[in-house]
Amino acid sequence: MGSKNKFILKELKKWNKENIISDKQLEILSKKYKNDYIDWQPIIKSIMIVGIIMVAIGFIFFISFYIFSLYFIAFLFTALFLSGFIIDEILKRKEIYLPKTSYAIIALSSIFLSADIFTISYIITHNKDNFILLSLISIILFFIIAYIKRNYAVLSIAIIGLITWYGFEGFDISGIDLTINNYIRFIITGIFIFLIGITNINKKLGEKYFKFSTIYCIIGILYINIILAIMSIFGHYSIPIIFEDESEELLIHSILFLLSDIITLIIGCKLKNSLIVKYSIFFIILNIYIRYFQYFYLEMNAWIFFTILGISTILIGIIIERIIKYK
Repeated sequence: MGSKNKFILKELKKWNKENIISDKQLEILSKKYKNDYIDWQPIIKSIMIVGIIMVAIGFIFFISFYIFSLYFIAFLFTALFLSGFIIDEILKRKEIYLPKTSYAIIALSSIFLSADIFTISYIITHNKDNFILLSLISIILFFIIAYIKRNYAVLSIAIIGLITWYGFEGFDISGIDLTINNYIRFIITGIFIFLIGITNINKKLGEKYFKFSTIYCIIGILYINIILAIMSIFGHYSIPIIFEDESEELLIHSILFLLSDIITLIIGCKLKNSLIVKYSIFFIILNIYIRYFQYFYLEMNAWIFFTILGISTILIGIIIERIIKYK
């Protein structure tokens, strides 16, 4: 069955479940788009395209053994990112529906474009100290490509790149030694990304960008909570101090961790956003587990410790299930 037919049949079944079309209409329309054979053409085309790309890359690398230079590397990256965009455009013009392949091609091409920018910059300036500026330019280009191509993978790379760029003060990760300043930077940027997600700014750009809001929400929540979790274990040190006797600092961080999740849980309930609610509950439970390890791991026998941990996990699951059932 052709990929287009599969997509149409999937949508028809979805409409039937949503009572948009009746069972009879589903049966009539399904017969129109249903085939009793496998359409191998898209598969063959994909295999051929990948094969051609691999041969081309192999040939380029073969030549590179003889004319290896920065100029050739720049040419190689340029050829790779341009070929990716061209292949994606060909797939669309030929109406070959391969969304996952398309996302991967554009994501790889965007990465090659970023590498090309760094290489060309070094050829022109012979300077490696402009890494911070070039990183920001690459991130901006990722955002532009993501919105033009409506590519979720590139958008995720752009958002993660932006938060990391700002959190590490321009990717200055030499000797990665996180400080309170870095933590605050990560949290502020994470909150900003999360707010973009819940305000549905992307939806205002059109329905085709609606899922972008979900990506902003997920990455924003993850960054905020991961950083707060790290703070509640390490404090401002480079080694865990979770089992130290004097850990008032961790107590403050764990309270902030809990408060942030309670706030996001309330926001999720108000917006009736199950995704935000699920992540908030998950990190509240994670915080409880971290504190449980902190205060009881060294105080009781291992079998008692893990038995209590397991029973409490089951009880939490039962409580959540009952809440959902009787909501």
